[in-house]
Amino acid sequence: MKKNLFLRTVSLLMLLCMTGFFSMTALAVNARWESSTSRDENNNICIDFEEVQVVLPSDWGGKVQMNISSDHVSFYHIGSRNAWTEELGYDNGGHLFTIAYTEEDDYLDLPDYMVIGYTSEGTYYAEFPTDYQAYTGDSSIEAEYNSLSADMDWVKANLTLTVDVIIAIDSEYIFETSASAYLTESDLSGMTADEVQMAINEIYARHHRKFYLDDVQEYFDARSWYSGFIDPDDFDISVMNVYESANINLMVDYLENHDFSADESADEYILPTSSTAYLTSSDLTGMTADELQMAINEIYARHGRRFSTASIQEYFDAKSWYTGTISPENFDTSVLNRYETANINLLVQTRDARS
Repeated sequence: MKKNLFLRTVSLLMLLCMTGFFSMTALAVNARWESSTSRDENNNICIDFEEVQVVLPSDWGGKVQMNISSDHVSFYHIGSRNAWTEELGYDNGGHLFTIAYTEEDDYLDLPDYMVIGYTSEGTYYAEFPTDYQAYTGDSSIEAEYNSLSADMDWVKANLTLTVDVIIAIDSEYIFETSASAYLTESDLSGMTADEVQMAINEIYARHHRKFYLDDVQEYFDARSWYSGFIDPDDFDISVMNVYESANINLMVDYLENHDFSADESADEYILPTSSTAYLTSSDLTGMTADELQMAINEIYARHGRRFSTASIQEYFDAKSWYTGTISPENFDTSVLNRYETANINLLVQTRDARS
């Protein structure tokens, strides 16, 4: 049962007062912006909304005010906000950043924003001021605002989406979740260099970037989700969220350091590691008896064995790594290493069970 809003408001205000984190001026009826506040192991301030977490440096406690409305929550420097409001007679100044949610693309026209993440229904983004928001009539207030502002790159890196189902699966994507979850090197396994580069481009394309190369532009023009209108020279990488930035770094590093030529050779094998590691039953899942027999032959073929059956000989003759020089009757199984011997035994047992 949903908690009574009044009771939740009182509880949250009591928590904030006890911890000294923030001054609260409003609490939205929209449950999207209901929040809980805690400290992590480094004493940083963690604010958990329904689908977004904001982490602020520990020394921001007592210096920041959080204002919540129906579609966004804004963070202000208390000193600058109060001083400007008193001087001007209306709420003004001290803005540090805003977290907002939209089901449209209206944020794309903002002068300074960063996408936090995508859900199946909309987008969370952060917006930042483009003019100077510190109160300039008091040097100590201005210095405190500048100190907070200097931490904004760290704050940006710690704005994360926490909802479990982040984006609807779309077969038109290379990586459906590259904007909302961290990829690993295993996710890139088996991809060509061109495919990895296109996955990097896909992250840019989500933010409506256009491309110099015609074939890349044509690829994304064919995607139903793509609307490219930002020229490459005008594209600002600061719109990337923490997942996108990390995933681009991972893929760039993979492109620079991975041996793609070894992958091309491995693609020619039925079981690439059958000579260097012990296979397990799970490695053979889904293989037919004929495929298992060919995997056995593959181990022999690595050692230059030829085959009496023409179709098998033709199969291995087409492999770039194969040089068959030893007739079947002259082949000596003592050349097999311990992995190959154990793997042949497993393959034979599995083949016989599936025949």
